[in-house]
Amino acid sequence: MRHFWKSTVCGLLAACLLFVLAVPARAASSGGKLAAITFDDGPGGYTEALLEGLAKRNVHATFFISGYRVSSYPGVLKDIAAGGHQLANHTYSHANLNTLSASAVRSEISKTRSYLVEAAGEQTYYIRPPYGNANKTVRTNADAPLICWSVDPQDWKYHNADTVCSNILSGAYDGCIILVHDIYKTSVEGALAAIDKLQAKGYEFVTVHDLLLRRGITPQNGVIYYDAKNKGVNLTAEEIRPDYYDETKLSQHWAYAALTFCLENGYLTKDANGRVLPNHAITRGDFAVALGRLTGVTESYGAGTATGFSDVAETDVCAPYVKWASGAGLMGGYDGAFHASDLLTREQMAEVLFRYLTMSGKAQPGGSLDSYQDAAKVASWAVDGVSLCTKLGILQGSNSLFHPQASLTRAETAAILQRLANL
Repeated sequence: MRHFWKSTVCGLLAACLLFVLAVPARAASSGGKLAAITFDDGPGGYTEALLEGLAKRNVHATFFISGYRVSSYPGVLKDIAAGGHQLANHTYSHANLNTLSASAVRSEISKTRSYLVEAAGEQTYYIRPPYGNANKTVRTNADAPLICWSVDPQDWKYHNADTVCSNILSGAYDGCIILVHDIYKTSVEGALAAIDKLQAKGYEFVTVHDLLLRRGITPQNGVIYYDAKNKGVNLTAEEIRPDYYDETKLSQHWAYAALTFCLENGYLTKDANGRVLPNHAITRGDFAVALGRLTGVTESYGAGTATGFSDVAETDVCAPYVKWASGAGLMGGYDGAFHASDLLTREQMAEVLFRYLTMSGKAQPGGSLDSYQDAAKVASWAVDGVSLCTKLGILQGSNSLFHPQASLTRAETAAILQRLANL
């Protein structure tokens, strides 16, 4: 028995992840008012309470972290990231960067950046220069966009929640970036009160990163941004996702023929809003359903019997197909769960297909990984699967690479299913 299932991820095909033949119109721009609220100088003793308040209001904020404070509040940075907020860099010691040498500027930035990477992984961490000071030396040595602000309630001066709230309200406008400090209790209370009032006026609070993107701005390293007014571009949250695809242009998608084939045959279906979502990643549950339907499995398979997995209920859309895939030895879970919402990697799909082709009597000897420069990265349990899928042309790499740990999109899955059906 291979050890594939210990590391395999899987997914739940909910009714909201179904395809249609009809091509829906592109999501309209939100047309709403956006604001980014940012918190400086933390973490502090009130940051956790702030996170709870933001979560209750479904608000995502940006936290500019002062590195020297991190060790005093262990775990807070990870809590910030886990809440869907943007972690950002407020340098290490909060020094006036305009007075420092180039090497000292880089040190101030990199020391805090190491804490951010530890908490949330490698990515671009926006920088807020202390006091908003960023001369040419600072801008030249910044490895990220520089973020200042357009609304300053002077909460550091007025330690009164009502005053902080009032000052935010009087300065707020569509596209503004609000400055607050989460090291003061009155600032946290005033900010939350202002959020309530601005939400009632139709404002949506987003991270600085999302604010810029939704206004059509591509942030550049070393460039200072103060706000992001609506100048004719006001994208929705979905439109700035990396996997977004304008479905009015679906006929131009490279996998349009395969998508159409799978839609017409019912292997893949629409989502609840009638979207195809070609660039969204496929999950194991998605693939269990699609492969099951390709082989003729119907929703009545195993009716009345339990799935055997704690995270797949009998009433779930994928339940009959999970029963089939599990019973046939094609897919399994671990720790009693199917891990229904996890993504499927290329090498994992190759292993599933290897088992399916062997079961169907379509497996062939031969095949190798010699054409892939990253062959050594393929897990030992997936070598046979990748070799077979390569030989049959079912799974194909790019630029001499197989990318074994990369996820697969729904469009790529459609192409694989079409190839499989034509064997």
